[in-house]
Amino acid sequence: MSNYEFGGRSDIEKALDMLVNLDDVQSNALAVLEIDSEIERLQRELDKYDLDPNHVPDDDFIEILSGYVERADDWNSARP
Repeated sequence: MSNYEFGGRSDIEKALDMLVNLDDVQSNALAVLEIDSEIERLQRELDKYDLDPNHVPDDDFIEILSGYVERADDWNSARP
């Protein structure tokens, strides 16, 4: 998402929802651990945002988040 702009809480929640759904259908234990780690990372950032709605995550997090938001949009558009 080269034109991605951080959308605040809603983007973090979208990424979290997608990862939770992915976690629920994943059967590979290593993948589950990796997904759980990313869920925790997103939750920590969400907590920071809740404490300060003006909080803007660092560039590395935004880059990762943009990928999750893109995948979440794909995931949601593929669901009936």
